[in-house]
Amino acid sequence: MSVTVKLSPLLRKFVPDYNYEEGILVAKGAGQTILHIAEQLSIPKDRITMIMVNHKPSRIEYVAREGDLILLGMVIGGG
Repeated sequence: MSVTVKLSPLLRKFVPDYNYEEGILVAKGAGQTILHIAEQLSIPKDRITMIMVNHKPSRIEYVAREGDLILLGMVIGGG
């Protein structure tokens, strides 16, 4: 019932000892929303501006399934 979460560089500071190659294996992540998973990892909701599940755009309300690859990003812009 696990999922893998990978974080963009700006979100990695919220997860101590984050391994950028492997990401984070969330053992009981399947059946939970991405919001709930992010809260478990201490990642503030307002910092997440991009969500991909299995390389497709998704929403924070998405309920994760076994084996999902969840990519969370913080996109900033400027000029």
